Amino acid sequence: MFSWIIEKKSKILSINAWKFTIENTFSDLNEWQSIAHDWACMTLTKIDSKSYTFFTMEESLKRTNFWNKKIWDYFNVERCVKYGDRIDWHFVTWHIDTTWIVNKVENKSDDSRVIFIKFDNKFNNLIIEKWSIAVNGASLTLVDVWNDFFSISLIPYTLEHTNLWDLKVWDIVNLEFDMLWKYVNKIKSL
Repeated sequence: MFSWIIEKKSKILSINAWKFTIENTFSDLNEWQSIAHDWACMTLTKIDSKSYTFFTMEESLKRTNFWNKKIWDYFNVERCVKYGDRIDWHFVTWHIDTTWIVNKVENKSDDSRVIFIKFDNKFNNLIIEKWSIAVNGASLTLVDVWNDFFSISLIPYTLEHTNLWDLKVWDIVNLEFDMLWKYVNKIKSL
């Protein structure tokens, strides 16, 4: 279980076939633990003080932005919660629903940034203005929603502590929609 609050950003050190080696920015990791990378939960297979490795299946590559990652790119990372932690999260399953494309980036005079993301309108019923969404694992609020794209607004703190600061037009992001709204839509369709 994760809290949907990004802890750090970690650099990709190498990509070898299906294996990613990532900069270790934590001091308390073990093999077999899961860490969310841009919100995709991956099991650690090898670890040392400077790096750790995880294996990526075809399914993960198909459903995430991992296939588009390069050495020196960053992942937003989060460890799973510990018993007794406060949980500051929205309702998600920690599995990516889809990927879509950054359509436009606007820097604001207050140092915030608005990102416009294009999506397949088959997901229209899951994207609601002022509702929540995970973009590369960052818990965000949808600002505006149109037919095939939506906007999110990023405060300076989010830009500093996640890989969203580096988003450019045509970048591919991982998206996960709010679980409660998915259930409501499922029930409505019955």
